[in-house]
Amino acid sequence: MLKCTLFGSSGLVGAACLKELSARKEISEIVCPVRNPENTEKLPKAKIIPVDFNNLKDSKDCFQTDAVICCLGSTRKKAGNAKERAIVDLHIPLTIAAIAKECGVNHFLVVSAQGANSKSWIPYNKTKGMLEDGLEFLQFPSLTIARPSLLLGIRKEKRFFEDLAAKMFTKVPPPAFWRPVSADSVARALVESVLQPPGKKRILFNRLLGMF
Repeated sequence: MLKCTLFGSSGLVGAACLKELSARKEISEIVCPVRNPENTEKLPKAKIIPVDFNNLKDSKDCFQTDAVICCLGSTRKKAGNAKERAIVDLHIPLTIAAIAKECGVNHFLVVSAQGANSKSWIPYNKTKGMLEDGLEFLQFPSLTIARPSLLLGIRKEKRFFEDLAAKMFTKVPPPAFWRPVSADSVARALVESVLQPPGKKRILFNRLLGMF
């Protein structure tokens, strides 16, 4: 039986991960560190713990698990500016990863993005690429990186351009490399990787995510 820590359990992919983990008999407990406990669904295996994301080192008990899944992410509009978005998309995930490594977590899993590249001229892709570089530097025994394209699913907040793109791609499907993928598919792929950890690193490319 495995215990997992899930960051971002109230988000699109995180909520789907929580449901998928809860449904698996191999998972005994899901620790969910959150800012607001009211935003996370109360499922039987979920242990919801309020934490201060500015002082995560005070919450090391949350990292006494077999795997840590990080589904944190934001938009520039929601964050307010590029600097605040980088905190959510880069600095907090790397802090989580560093604490997880210090606590002896063997497997770290993260939702990155299609086109992640630390040398990219696109700010979002560059940020995600820097995140991946930082995770590789930490040298986890097992590292899983999901690189979805446009995510499909019902969000709590509206994202105009994502909704518009989803409608366009429904009418004119793009190549598999860029095809939108459901949050449920990403969640299933992440959970499968939890149950079968890679020897070193596994990248779940967008075209593979669509198969789950």
